[in-house]
Amino acid sequence: MSISKKRWALGTLTALLVLLALCAGLTYVFDPFEQYRESAILPLYDQESYNNPGIAKHYDYNAVILGTSMVEMSNPSVIDACFGVRSVKLPMRGSHTAQMGWELGHVYKAKEKRGETLSLAILAVDAYSLMGPVDDDEEIIEYLWNDDPLDDVNYLLNRDVLLVKIPRMLRNIGKDTSTKRDDMYKWTDVTFAAQSVYDTTPVSAQKEMTDPEYRIERSTANIEQHIEAYVAAHPETAFKIYMPPYSVAYWYLMTRNGLSEQQFRSRARVCELLLDYPNVEIYDFSSRIAWITDLDEYFDYSHHSSAMSDAIMRAMAAGEDRVTSVEQMWAGSARIRQAVQDFAAAYEP
Repeated sequence: MSISKKRWALGTLTALLVLLALCAGLTYVFDPFEQYRESAILPLYDQESYNNPGIAKHYDYNAVILGTSMVEMSNPSVIDACFGVRSVKLPMRGSHTAQMGWELGHVYKAKEKRGETLSLAILAVDAYSLMGPVDDDEEIIEYLWNDDPLDDVNYLLNRDVLLVKIPRMLRNIGKDTSTKRDDMYKWTDVTFAAQSVYDTTPVSAQKEMTDPEYRIERSTANIEQHIEAYVAAHPETAFKIYMPPYSVAYWYLMTRNGLSEQQFRSRARVCELLLDYPNVEIYDFSSRIAWITDLDEYFDYSHHSSAMSDAIMRAMAAGEDRVTSVEQMWAGSARIRQAVQDFAAAYEP
């Protein structure tokens, strides 16, 4: 190879390396997913799978609320006032109990690394999520959660981060960050009204009811591996586990589709496995009939307002709707069955 060709190849290689270093440097400095530090610029908070790892690793907190999209409307400021903590929310939309356990495990790793403890874990346990795959890791972005610097290249040289996330984040320069813990992940383009619930609740024929014991072994494994394991290993953490107040329309659909008894059985299984732990409290807001029938607080058959999220925290702090026996959970399920009958009588033509 001639000297000129060698110089050209060397120059091209050098330019490429400089370009890659510049791209990596831009991502490191602006860090839209907060992998290296909590950002002084308001992050986008538009992808929970990508935002949650940085929040868990770098935010100042000693309490966390975990769950599906049912906790997206939660306000950590209200949690803080109710329980005397400093909290963050780490929801994962459409997730199963396995993802909750994954996040909880990494929260503890982050706390241990920083020499800190987790005082309070609030877990919103959806009945359907208990029956998800025990090893479900969908939407878990491993390279964002782990501490391996070598795979940071997946983040530092990510085209979407460089060309989309950073430019969009820069538009937030100067915006207020004081309420970001409350505002992150909230639904802002929906209408909370009974009509919104009716629009998402089709009238359907009754299907054969699924055996309540169907997949109970999966629910059991999810509780044991992804909740109980942490409860047992961390007596320093108070676990407040609650059943979210899905609307009566949700339970109507579950009943018509033959799934409600299976979900009621999984709810009871939570009590069977966890009630005896001194650091666990269980609350059933799914059977608080005044709430689940107030359809103006929902924007579809399941998702409730931020005001109801606040009411949940205040009720929990006051000890309301606490379940201290398996029988109480079954009694709550009986109230839901009756509410569904009443709803169907008024709603069906």
